[in-house]
Amino acid sequence: MEFDEGKFSIAFGQHLKDIREGKKVRSGKKISLRRLDQLSGVDHSHIHKMEKGLSSPSLVTLKALADAMEVTLAELVTFNYDETT
Repeated sequence: MEFDEGKFSIAFGQHLKDIREGKKVRSGKKISLRRLDQLSGVDHSHIHKMEKGLSSPSLVTLKALADAMEVTLAELVTFNYDETT
């Protein structure tokens, strides 16, 4: 099976959104895109693109988002991805 970057990006984006909206990770809390922008220094339009699977973040961006949402980097990048779907 060949790696599907698009499906992977969409799965990560949904995971990111779920954390931001407080649906995953017990330490997660509801936070708006604009507030996450302010706390992380990552532009809200970039965050929105990541959540839609249209943009892949750098490691530095992931760290900034994790810190702003008060989750570990490991929690942010650990999500279920089924390559067969």
